[in-house]
Amino acid sequence: MVTTVLWVALGAVLLSLLQAAVRALRVPSVCSWCTRASGHEVTGHTFDQCRGPRLAEQQRADIDAAHRRDLERRDRQLTEHADRRTAEQQRTAAKLRVEQIGNVTTRGREIHVTGWRFATYPYGAEAPGGGQQAYAYQGRPEQASGWTVEELHAMTHGGACSCDVARLAKTLR
Repeated sequence: MVTTVLWVALGAVLLSLLQAAVRALRVPSVCSWCTRASGHEVTGHTFDQCRGPRLAEQQRADIDAAHRRDLERRDRQLTEHADRRTAEQQRTAAKLRVEQIGNVTTRGREIHVTGWRFATYPYGAEAPGGGQQAYAYQGRPEQASGWTVEELHAMTHGGACSCDVARLAKTLR
């Protein structure tokens, strides 16, 4: 019986020594990317198994895509601003001279511009025979005369105000 216990104890000791030897001989897998990133040796996986480089590449791609979107948005805004400025300059250049000031009134949810007379040629252009163009309808007078509702309304009141026409003009734009 004592011999059996000694043999079992000797077997257990030999088994633990054998396991220690196998562990010592087996080289632990080391990830070079994680080791470089953390500053400490990282074991447990290899560089091929590591998710770190793929995640870092995905983050760089996301940042680059966001930067490209920002640049495209800025370019669009600059283009839209330039287009608006050009359209405003063209509208200003095409404004017809006001010959007679009329009225700008509201009827329900409509703005009516009536009694206005404009020269048939824009400012600075000489009209061969003169002539006038009457304007009296609802809608956008800038398409016919170059003057916006707000500008015509300011002329009738002598400046900006807060009457029904001004409030309605803000909501209709």
